[in-house]
Amino acid sequence: MMKGALLAALIVVTMMLGPPPGFAQTADELKALRKDVEALKEGQTAIQKQLQDIKGLLQARPTAGAPAAAPQEAVLNLDGAPVKGDKNAKVTLVDFTDYQ
Repeated sequence: MMKGALLAALIVVTMMLGPPPGFAQTADELKALRKDVEALKEGQTAIQKQLQDIKGLLQARPTAGAPAAAPQEAVLNLDGAPVKGDKNAKVTLVDFTDYQ
């Protein structure tokens, strides 16, 4: 009777001190997990760099409330083109369409 109780106590102590069988991992599995974690960290770093690049591009572009660039003068030769109105007008609207 005493031997049975001693054996049972030894089994319980052994189970408590050792890792649970379902959670034990081999050295190869741990290396693979570390490799996966490192790959995830590298991917996250690349994504963060891309986000910083995008942020820089967005900050560099003009905002909607910013004043637009001054209009530039353009000289157009409309000789032979159909014209409505005064040919010497200060402002000319040109409507270019391509009917295909």
